[in-house]
Amino acid sequence: MYEYMELTGGKRVAVMIWEDVSAPRGAVVMVHGMCEYVARYDDFCRFLNRNGYYVIGMDNRGFGDTDPDARGKGYKDMFEDTVDDIKREVEIAKARWNTETVFVIGHSYGSILTQRFIEKYHADVAGAILCGTTMQSGAMLALGRRLARGKAKKNPDAPGKLFAKLTFESYDKKLKDGVNGWINRDKEAVARYNADERCAGVGICSVMFYKEMFEGLTRINRERGRVPSDFKLMIASGTDDGVGGYGKLIKKLVKAYRKECGIVPRVKMYEGGRHEILNEINKGVVYEDFVEFLDDCAK
Repeated sequence: MYEYMELTGGKRVAVMIWEDVSAPRGAVVMVHGMCEYVARYDDFCRFLNRNGYYVIGMDNRGFGDTDPDARGKGYKDMFEDTVDDIKREVEIAKARWNTETVFVIGHSYGSILTQRFIEKYHADVAGAILCGTTMQSGAMLALGRRLARGKAKKNPDAPGKLFAKLTFESYDKKLKDGVNGWINRDKEAVARYNADERCAGVGICSVMFYKEMFEGLTRINRERGRVPSDFKLMIASGTDDGVGGYGKLIKKLVKAYRKECGIVPRVKMYEGGRHEILNEINKGVVYEDFVEFLDDCAK
């Protein structure tokens, strides 16, 4: 069941709590991706509970039950406000469960938010996992940002069709495994996603949402060096995940953290895995790897 909390700026946000923990080791803030909601991670969060970790997660601004009448829509400062919401969740976790050992796990868009979070608030957490993540930079990011800005000035709620075509539609075209087959090899999981009004039913996110995300990515690239060299970081992706450039953008991201921060992340690449590795056919292996990282950091 969701409960509602006032987070950054008094925003009413839908939050879920998983706290069936018998031998506590710490807590996790779970951050979901675009066109989905945090309850989709119920199985994984219950697994974390069984392994000693309390979990808190919200439906991000613009998605799920936080903004049921404006799913996929963006607004000014939405990206940074969501990052600050994650900080509030960390504070809530520490107070609720009397622990200083809190981690953030972000998937996809949630991993981009997490990249920004650890730049601003790395001192507040014991580590982070970037799941189904990416690195966008250079001329392509600058062009996308400029296009989104221009379109958002005319009609902020207009669907970002061009951006969807260059990403999600191109991933499906490459794999040739049906609509949204790029997210997962588990066809039943993909069918559930496609039938869910809070996922595929959201449609294409607005140009204002893309503008906010592109500006967030730009800030991330500019300020990545703020993350200290001793920060505990794991990066995980499937080798067939288009968001990670089929491994190429993951290598680029790892290189950036090494060069700009001195961090040597723990990297897990799952052969044949697509985008949603926490829902993949080998998700049990992924679950175990994530907990192993958390346990190592919590020692």
